[in-house]
Order: sequence, then structure tokens, then C-alpha cells
Amino acid sequence: MPQKSIVKEVKVITDQNIVKGQKQHGFPMRSWKISVVGVGSDGEEQRLPYVDYVEYILHHTFEQPLRKVTDYPFALQEKGWGEFDMKIMFYFVDKSVAPFVLDHDLNFQKNHYEVIHPIPFKSDMKSSFLKLLAQGARPASDSEHGGESSSHKRRRDGAHKEKSKRARESRSTDDDSHDDSSSAGSGDDEIERVNVKQLAKKFQLLQSEDLLELVKLVKANQTPDMYVLEDGEAGEFHIDLKTLGDDLLVTLWQFCEKRLDH
Repeated sequence: MPQKSIVKEVKVITDQNIVKGQKQHGFPMRSWKISVVGVGSDGEEQRLPYVDYVEYILHHTFEQPLRKVTDYPFALQEKGWGEFDMKIMFYFVDKSVAPFVLDHDLNFQKNHYEVIHPIPFKSDMKSSFLKLLAQGARPASDSEHGGESSSHKRRRDGAHKEKSKRARESRSTDDDSHDDSSSAGSGDDEIERVNVKQLAKKFQLLQSEDLLELVKLVKANQTPDMYVLEDGEAGEFHIDLKTLGDDLLVTLWQFCEKRLDH
């Protein structure tokens, strides 16, 4: 019989507002804050005594994209103009417990939104750590041993559909939002304008040092479904652009335009 897990839930809370009078790439700047709290068995918010610290891994364009926060509610406040997916890593008081990572969609559709995530733990851990987990813990469902619970899957699928819908819509109705229309990275409405053939031609125009930076950029954002092959002996780097995904294509387009404008 498989060993039961202990499941704790955490709530990721996002608050964001437009910064009046500030724009970048034609889009209004936003001030946003993310914090993380525990969720008790009755849905009440509670502290996270079993979490030592949290790391936020932001978009690579941020200065110091890795941010460590040690104090509850592990709040991170920043400012920016674009939506992106970040990773939130939880490090626990018991260092023998592996860190847990979850994906968070930072978006500007609502000024305030909350997403609940389950974190499963094995039940054969140190008694001192189990005591920290005890309050508000619940047994794991069968789906959480090998997959997602149905409610969590619905939340994830709903967020994915909403995000796909946003990618097809214009983010702004301001006239200024079209000022940078030659740039492929001005917003999600520009994603469709990235032509992989034109992007490949831009690669050929880059200087050698810029190509090295581009390779680092691809490797830093590489996922298992991307075709990226590095041949160290031949000094070659092979990329199938069609497998990179819209976000990375936009980032590479922006990189090339910036380097080739100099």
C-alpha cells in the first residue's frame, strides 16, 4: 500500500496597480506585490512555520532576477510593464526536505487575485518537522500522489485558457501603445508578428560576442520540449526556432533588434 502524504496548501496573493504618468514600450508601468500565506483546513489564512525562506525567479530582463525573501508573508514588491510567468521556490526548515517549486502567472487582468497550490510532503519525516506541518494538514488524495487534484487542474486549465485569450487580444487601448510597433516585444499582440525566417536572418547579422549572449539567453530559458543542440567539438549550436515558444521568440527578436540598432 503506498505511503500517504501530508498535503499543505499555500495561497499566492498578487496585488497590482498602474503607476500614473509612467510608461515603457507604450504600456503603463505597474507596481505589483506578491506574497505567500498558508491555508488552513477551514480555508483560513495561517503562517508558514515550516518554510525557511522563499525565492522568486523573475523574468531574465529584471536586474537580479533571483530574489530571496526570508520573512513571512514572503512579500516581493517590484515594478514593470509586462506580464510573465515566474517560479516560486519554497525552502523548508528541515534541510533534508527538497525545495518545492511552483509556477505563478503574473498578469494584469485584476488588481487583486489569489491562487491556491498544494504542497505534498512524505509522512516519514522528522517528528519536529511533522509538528510544524500538523496544523491544518489534510491527507493527500490519490490524484495528488501521481498528478493533480481535479480542483487544482481546473484552476490551472482555466488560467491557461485565459492567458491564451489574452495573447490574442490587444493589451492597451492607448494611442501611445502603438508607438513601438516595429518592435516584436511591445506586447502579446506582437507575438504573431515574429517571423522565424526573418529572425534567423537577424542571427546571421549579429557579431560573434552577441551570438554568445544569444546562446546564453536560449539556454537560460530552455525547456524540455525545445530542440536545442550544442556541439562543443564543432563549436556549433543548433536551434529549431519553431520549438522555442512565443515568449522566447519575442525575447530573441527584441535582443536582435537592440544589438543591430547599434
